Amino acid sequence: MARDTGQTPRVVLITGASGGLGAAIAVEAARRGFHLALNARRADRLEAVVELARTNGVEAIAIADDLADPEAPERIVRAAIDHFGRLDILVNNAGVGLFGLFAEVDAADLRRQLEVNLVAPLMLAHRAIPSLAESRGVIVDIGSAITSVPNPGLGAYGATKAGLAYWNDALRRELRDLGIRVCLVEPGPIATDFFAAAESGPGRPYRPLVDRPLAMWNATAGLVARRVVDLFDRPRRRISPLRRVVWPFRATGLLFRLAPWLGDLAVSSLVRHHRRHPAPRSLDDARSPR
Repeated sequence: MARDTGQTPRVVLITGASGGLGAAIAVEAARRGFHLALNARRADRLEAVVELARTNGVEAIAIADDLADPEAPERIVRAAIDHFGRLDILVNNAGVGLFGLFAEVDAADLRRQLEVNLVAPLMLAHRAIPSLAESRGVIVDIGSAITSVPNPGLGAYGATKAGLAYWNDALRRELRDLGIRVCLVEPGPIATDFFAAAESGPGRPYRPLVDRPLAMWNATAGLVARRVVDLFDRPRRRISPLRRVVWPFRATGLLFRLAPWLGDLAVSSLVRHHRRHPAPRSLDDARSPR
């Protein structure tokens, strides 16, 4: 259960909460007694998660807004604070995947991905810091282990996560004296619909750059959600669920940095394979459920 402070239960703002990992975090947080302000673009699916959270006896509200809109972060944070009177925890979970080689994706889709995955978390935190300082709160940023090995099939996505990781560490050091803890979660693949739009069809060869990883490499959304919600009471600088997947991936990245020619050779061969079997180019088709 949530920590008993003798006060009103703490309030958590979670973005991308209409499905996938975001919905799992919301349900786990509700189970532990946190009040919830949930954001996503899809209002109908978001309301379903809100209703599910409320079955745990907590208060939950839906804030349907599109993080690609530059004004959305301010509206979302203001809506949460106006309703609850406080904000204790911010979970920057929302993200979109854009599958395909960088030169082939639509420029408007690419800009939207940058707004949602990188710009919005920074601006949400910027708006939330005054309230978080009052409660000595927590910021949790959902990154990705993909930053260990640059993947041309998700190149811009990985760049947003690498930028998020750099900013996360800088912000953690900046806010320490204010009592705000900043945490980074860098999961490996999660069993959600993230890869659904790029799935190989019948008879199509497997495409390692964009297709869903093998089941043995996937963590469940529930497992990662439990690790995320644990950070609300016991903040840590960085966690990597599942470690048995993430650490070998990081070791591969280190090898490629020590021997760049090997990384170029290996990944370039995958790019040639990918060009023969291209992935969807539309962001509407390749959107992450977060």
